[in-house]
Amino acid sequence: MNVIFIAVFTVSVAVMAFIEPNAVVGAMTEGGKKALELTFSLTVIYAVWLGVSEVAEKAGVNKKIAKLLSPAVDKLFKNADEETKKHLSMNISANLLGLGGVATPYGINAANLLDKKGDTDGLDKLFIIAATSIQILPTTVISLRQSYNSVAAADIFLPTLLSTIVSTISGLLMLKIFKARKK
Repeated sequence: MNVIFIAVFTVSVAVMAFIEPNAVVGAMTEGGKKALELTFSLTVIYAVWLGVSEVAEKAGVNKKIAKLLSPAVDKLFKNADEETKKHLSMNISANLLGLGGVATPYGINAANLLDKKGDTDGLDKLFIIAATSIQILPTTVISLRQSYNSVAAADIFLPTLLSTIVSTISGLLMLKIFKARKK
């Protein structure tokens, strides 16, 4: 992948230098500026939501969320212990709120615990759920859209909800089909 990226970049710069030499440095500078703006926007968004997550954890909200999600987690991850289920519940709940960056540490902890127990089926399901993550409220995307002055930043709510429900169900069904074929 790096070779492809370097080749595309090199060819693009060469063509641009041939067609409009004065624009090469300006385009690279502008691209770097936009990348930094996006990085700062995401940093602020994640800092806010990580703070909210920390406050929620100290207030015991995480345990309540874990309890609320426990029937679904119990059904999907039958071999998981209580500690693993807590991390799974927090990963799923953060993803439901569109906070993939906040969900990642919980997902990594859950994956490590599932791996220690040798629960490959649980790892497969966690990967699919984390990758497709049903989003009830896509907060990160809405926040990014607001930071770029979108007129209707929350208009993506319904399409995001529907597409993530379909992708999660499809992923879990395909896992079940491929596991059944493998036997």
